[in-house]
Amino acid sequence: MIPYQRAEVSFKKIQEIGPDGQNSKVYIVHDEHLDAELVIKEIDKAEGFSKNDFFEEARNLYSSSHPNVVQISYACEDVDKIYLASPYYSNGSLKDIMRSRYLTAREIIRYSTHILNGLHNVHSKGLIHFDIKPDNILISDRNEALVSDFGLTKATNALGEAVQKKLYVKQYPIEVFRGTHTYDYRFDIYQIGLLMYRMCVGDNEFDEQYKMKVNSWDDFVEVLSKKSFPDRKAYPKHIPKKLQTIINKCLNPDILLRYQSCIEIVNAMSDIDGPILDWLYSKENEVEIWKETQKESPKVIKLCNNETCEAFIEYADGKTRRITALCKDNIKGKEVISFLENGK
Repeated sequence: MIPYQRAEVSFKKIQEIGPDGQNSKVYIVHDEHLDAELVIKEIDKAEGFSKNDFFEEARNLYSSSHPNVVQISYACEDVDKIYLASPYYSNGSLKDIMRSRYLTAREIIRYSTHILNGLHNVHSKGLIHFDIKPDNILISDRNEALVSDFGLTKATNALGEAVQKKLYVKQYPIEVFRGTHTYDYRFDIYQIGLLMYRMCVGDNEFDEQYKMKVNSWDDFVEVLSKKSFPDRKAYPKHIPKKLQTIINKCLNPDILLRYQSCIEIVNAMSDIDGPILDWLYSKENEVEIWKETQKESPKVIKLCNNETCEAFIEYADGKTRRITALCKDNIKGKEVISFLENGK
């Protein structure tokens, strides 16, 4: 028998990005031989350690090679640790973008399409990801979304099902409470719907909803069953109704009424278009603000307490001109939505 050959890698830690679990950390490193910056996940070989379990993540990444899936650069080990290396993306994660601002509807659709394409490839390899959330979506140098972190990913059996007991609590679909721990691809469909929802409303709103509505497991089951978490009425006005409907279908507690594949969701989003996609939303205390993007003289709408509206065109020299039709008290929500949809 010819033994496996062993070779050395050489890298220098530049910066710790953060913990990635109980026994692992993530670093930006400089690889000496490649002369490149990479990201390395460093995993301790703790008591009860299973080397095969940790290399399984690297194998899943490798087998899921796709333009919208983070690539694995190499996997190796020493006496004390396992190392999984992948490219370094300076744009960070979707979570980083969401911390700094809201996304336009066009950005939500674009990033979602990238994620769904990557996830479709994962599913086609007989894998369920189980951990689709903003932290695990990286943004490439081409501003494309990439699915990452395959630490919870499991291969499916002949029935297209997999067992997973380690799950992120806020991402629970209702089937978790059935107690079997056996799920199919529609688990990921729920999570992609929840990710899209979070892109729409923002993580602060999402986290506040969870704190307000979920105080016990019984509460969680009830709000998921009644479709009150996440709150389907909390979408900002610049989110197209069709996109809301698509997200809500992904979140349906009845798995038979969800989309059955990622491609179905991509196809459903394909004809969403119009001026409403390009409004950038923000909030300042009780004031909601929408501003046109990609315009030299953008329109701006300010809605206070959901009833008093101010609107104007903002010129490059700092001057503004009121949009009289929208400057009034007791404005109806549908009037604001109509303006966002048509730009006039």
